[in-house]
Amino acid sequence: MPDSIPSVTIRFTISALLTDFFTRMTHFLQNLLLSLVLTTPVVTLANDVTVGFVDSVEPGYYTHTVKPTLTAIAQALPEGRVTSIRFSADTAVDDIERTRPDLLFAPASLFVTLEESVGGHSIATRKTRFAENPSASIGSTIIVRADNTSIKTLEDLKGRSMAAGNPDTIDGWLALRQEMAQMGLDSQKYFKETTFLTFPMPDVLSAVLSGKVDAGVIPACMLERAENSGLLAPGTLRVIHEKKTPGFACRHSTALYPDIVAASLPHTKPDVVKAATLALLSMSNVSDYAWHPATNFLSVKNLYKSLHLGPWAHLDDWSLSSLWKRYGIYILATLAMVLWLVLDELRLKRIVRRRTAALTQALAERERLEKQEAAARQRLAYIERTGAINQLCAMIAHELKQPMNAVINYATILKMKLDGLRLRDDIVMRAIEGTEEETRRMAAIVDRVRSYARRDIDRSGIVQFDAIVKKAFDHYSRHAAGTSRLTLEVVEKATVQGNDLELELLVINLMKNADQAASDPIDETDPLHAPTPEVRVSLTVENQSVRLSVIDNGPPLSDIAFARLRSVSESVKEDGLGLGLAIVRNIIDEHGAGLQIERRSPRGLAITATFTLVNSASAQDA
Repeated sequence: MPDSIPSVTIRFTISALLTDFFTRMTHFLQNLLLSLVLTTPVVTLANDVTVGFVDSVEPGYYTHTVKPTLTAIAQALPEGRVTSIRFSADTAVDDIERTRPDLLFAPASLFVTLEESVGGHSIATRKTRFAENPSASIGSTIIVRADNTSIKTLEDLKGRSMAAGNPDTIDGWLALRQEMAQMGLDSQKYFKETTFLTFPMPDVLSAVLSGKVDAGVIPACMLERAENSGLLAPGTLRVIHEKKTPGFACRHSTALYPDIVAASLPHTKPDVVKAATLALLSMSNVSDYAWHPATNFLSVKNLYKSLHLGPWAHLDDWSLSSLWKRYGIYILATLAMVLWLVLDELRLKRIVRRRTAALTQALAERERLEKQEAAARQRLAYIERTGAINQLCAMIAHELKQPMNAVINYATILKMKLDGLRLRDDIVMRAIEGTEEETRRMAAIVDRVRSYARRDIDRSGIVQFDAIVKKAFDHYSRHAAGTSRLTLEVVEKATVQGNDLELELLVINLMKNADQAASDPIDETDPLHAPTPEVRVSLTVENQSVRLSVIDNGPPLSDIAFARLRSVSESVKEDGLGLGLAIVRNIIDEHGAGLQIERRSPRGLAITATFTLVNSASAQDA
């Protein structure tokens, strides 16, 4: 078989090219003649009948179907003149509404659309000699080369190339789309690529024979016609996903559907409809076709509805009106459920409000304490700048210690009261216990700051620097006043020697300075301005060193400002005192670490503190 393919392809191609040439010339002459007719003023007689037909790429469609049908209708209406109008499938609906023909010949796929839009009524359906049922007369056939043993089923075509004819006709592509949709397959994503060609014969057949594509889709019975006419040797191509339909003589891979439909329009005179119907049904088999009545178009409508085409294209419309039309009842049901949930939530809130009076009082006390703490932090900043740390500690001991002890006592009394009244509520108890725990934590912080003020600092301990950086980052992220986007990259198990409180203060000061720099007002005229303020904190381990880097994308510093920053003797900000980095320098020196300040290109600043790594064995000994 593989050795015979090239000769078959050559013979087929020559014959196909000749057929294609004459077909195209016929279409050209027909179109030219129809254009002259349509552009020439015509005086229509009272008994004239206008017959419209939708153009088709089917070979010999005008000669074998349209012309004999027009002749039969003209003979049935001897007193009038029959005028034909050709419509393009792309603009058929609009053209038909504009020209208002009396009779119309169109594919069944287009007829269901016209039926909904202009009110067309079927009077007969074309049936081929290969089909016994006019409702099952056309379909699609999937073909591959017979020597291609790697493709045996439709599943084998996944990720392969496919060629097809008109993507808007049933036998050209839509029948296969529907077949795959019923199998749960998406035809638009299933194949590696899909190529749509002008003519199924010879274009699709040639593409498959030459190996340009792995498979092709052609109208059912086209393979038999090509083999019977001698254009293709039997057995050259093989059909996959083949179906068996009683009363249909051709190999096919999809469900079958009605073919060409003859239809009347609402304005058509009854005597014209009667005469045309009798003429069509009285025609003998012309070119292997015959006309039959009483066709069932449900299969076509189901196809269009499933694929959201034609009258059902609105199913892809997601406008509010369309959604309400389709899902109004479901929307109402959802709203009713949401309303019920809201009412139930209000009921629960009312119950909670009645049972949380003690919680409200505790939260109010906690809020007052947080405000007092915030005021103390502000005073801490002022005292830090003026160097009055001893005064700060006295103030903290005086202003915070006693209120915090009072809050702890209040929380203890509340727990005892609730236990005595047997009004134990888990939410209230968790809130009281949380208040007590946070207050004790703040008291511990006050004690540690007092110890720091006395210079009673122990820097000999082994600490997990990675955990300290994460803690400082989380703390600053919650209380940051800047607008920068904060990011953190921390290596695991970075162990150093030092004091955890001082190291946490180091990280917070570096982040604060970077955040303030990056959050400076943006100069939109500056071509190098950063649209989004950003501060990146990273902790890495390299050899025996632990590197803490804080990088921002703030505005570029002048040479003078950068020199002042490196000396850390004064602030580069107009309202600063230069003590932030002075504290950083002091902590760095006390820990025997190194400090590096670099300007980044095109903007921003990078500050890196380098510590000595303490290995795991030293940490365990410590």
